[in-house]
Amino acid sequence: MTSVVRRPARAKVALVLALSAGSTGIAACGAPSTEGQQTISTTSALSVGTIQALADAMNNSPTASITLTGNINAAGFAWRVPYFAGTLDGGNKIISNLTTSDVTASDFLVGHSGMVGRMDYATIKNLSLTNLRVTGSWAAGGLAGDCALCTIENVAVEGTVNAPAYVGGIVGGMSLGSVTRSYFKGTVTGGDQGAGGLVGLAYGDDENYATITQSYAQAVNQTSTLVAGITASGIHPAGGIVGTGSSVSVTDVYAIGSVSGRGSAGGLFGLPACDNSKGWILNRGIYRGNVTDTSLGGSAAWAGTVGQATDASNCGVRASLLYFNSDLDTNTNYFAIDQRRSKGSELTAPTAPTKANGGIFCPPSQTLVPCGDDPFATPPWDFGTSSQNNVLMYMPGPNTQIR
Repeated sequence: MTSVVRRPARAKVALVLALSAGSTGIAACGAPSTEGQQTISTTSALSVGTIQALADAMNNSPTASITLTGNINAAGFAWRVPYFAGTLDGGNKIISNLTTSDVTASDFLVGHSGMVGRMDYATIKNLSLTNLRVTGSWAAGGLAGDCALCTIENVAVEGTVNAPAYVGGIVGGMSLGSVTRSYFKGTVTGGDQGAGGLVGLAYGDDENYATITQSYAQAVNQTSTLVAGITASGIHPAGGIVGTGSSVSVTDVYAIGSVSGRGSAGGLFGLPACDNSKGWILNRGIYRGNVTDTSLGGSAAWAGTVGQATDASNCGVRASLLYFNSDLDTNTNYFAIDQRRSKGSELTAPTAPTKANGGIFCPPSQTLVPCGDDPFATPPWDFGTSSQNNVLMYMPGPNTQIR
């Protein structure tokens, strides 16, 4: 893995992961909730096929294993699921037209919004949400405002998500857990503490990463807005995949669309921080869009896959095989890790047609097939033709990736 070339830190930015007792804030992200534990049903397996049945199952049996048996149109339904700690298998079905805001009721979780306000140890898989509209007065995510030790796999979220504190297309705040083979399509707005195309705020601990892999976020097109972070005075991290976080592993990802923030904005990761010795990983990633950091202007304007990782020298950082489209973002200032300014024609050229679908991650100079750091057991990338960009395979529907 290529080591980081470190530049002097421009400003020390600490990722705040706890607030004073009794306040509502980032402290809610990461500590498993005890809300509603006295009333949790232990029903082991439920099958549902209507929006009312799904809401009842998740609310009345929040530790159950629930399977969706048909597509659901949620238009006009007053959706409200404050807490879930079970398994929801969407059965590759679609929930369309769901609109929700501030679905949590307790003082601890007030202002957290998503399909679920808060999830602990939950598994959500094989589910698609289309034309989703989520608004939170504090934190919001397409699936969950906050999620601790959750497993999210094969999930699609398409729509808009908005919240003032931290906000993500799939999860607002993510403590440990994983997001795998999932995507967001639409626009994320707000998030003065972190705005991300997939996750606003993500962090692990000294022993384990929060992981995001084989996933993408995209706007309508390469010049439309993917993440519109807060641009008022101060530091407001924004990233096409993750807004801000520490002990995070992000691999095999891409983002499409413009990203704006203030103080630390990046095409993939806005503000990776070193809150412990484990550091962070960003490997095999592509950004196609334009980064705007409103604290910088003129000749200081920012570009690239990563914002200003101001304390990267304080922990173990692994970053390699990162690319961004210099035709879309012409700025020449970017964080000094192993990332490459590449013309659109370079990103679309199939560089390894005889190798295992790695595209730009399998340079033609390599005589073997490791693509990047290690061999692809199941290659996640499809590099397409000479006029197409790399996209990810094995994604959930609708999955209209921009080639």
